[in-house]
Amino acid sequence: MMRLHQQQGVTLIDLILSMALSMVVLGGVLSIYVAVVKSSADTLKSSKLNTQLMSLMSVMSNDIRRAGYWGDFTSAPTINPFNQFGDTALAVINSVNSNALLSENTDANGSCILFSYDENENGAVDEDTEYFGFRLVSGVIEMRVAGTVTDGDSCTNGNWMALSDGDLYTIDKLTFNPKNSQCVDSSEPNRVDDDGMNGIDDAAEANCYNQIPTNGSGDITVETRDIEITVSGALNNDKDVTMEITQSVRVRNDLIRVR
Repeated sequence: MMRLHQQQGVTLIDLILSMALSMVVLGGVLSIYVAVVKSSADTLKSSKLNTQLMSLMSVMSNDIRRAGYWGDFTSAPTINPFNQFGDTALAVINSVNSNALLSENTDANGSCILFSYDENENGAVDEDTEYFGFRLVSGVIEMRVAGTVTDGDSCTNGNWMALSDGDLYTIDKLTFNPKNSQCVDSSEPNRVDDDGMNGIDDAAEANCYNQIPTNGSGDITVETRDIEITVSGALNNDKDVTMEITQSVRVRNDLIRVR
């Protein structure tokens, strides 16, 4: 005799439990997806800011390296018109507001740097086009590009244009630090105790940042300028996305002076 087996369906409780488990799994998948999307968006924003800051650093470092270049390389470097201290030579300034010159080897930060070089290689300083510089003004990096310059080491002389895009990001910090620069007095050793210590002509006297030669002494000094540049910024549409980069720049043309 054939027996018939009754088929039982899914109960309401089973259905509710299944739906609940499905919702938990779906919620977990959605959470992972949202986290991945957010992480990708943050990475893209950071990459965008990094690209902008690296481009700025490249422009500044490459231009600063040219400071003091003179097309007339056959003449004595001491008369280089693009490397005259207090006028055309590279100078780090405390800020646009104070316009105070920082000491050459001080471990201090300035927000403006000024310099010149023979861009058209005619051997003469063109006051309208060959004074350059970078400064920070209201969250924007500006570059000196033209305009008659009557005071080469003033951050308020000349015409300046925006180098960074203030609509996309804000520059929080721009500093130039000359702490790694060095100065050597070529007259040392001269068998004279110039620093008045120990009664001997020691090696420290050759450092003309510490032992400054007397004006009119005729000493020839050679200064190698090494500038540490730091720039940091944040995206305007997401202030949490910030970045800071630092790079040291060795100026190719040494400052050679007769004291």
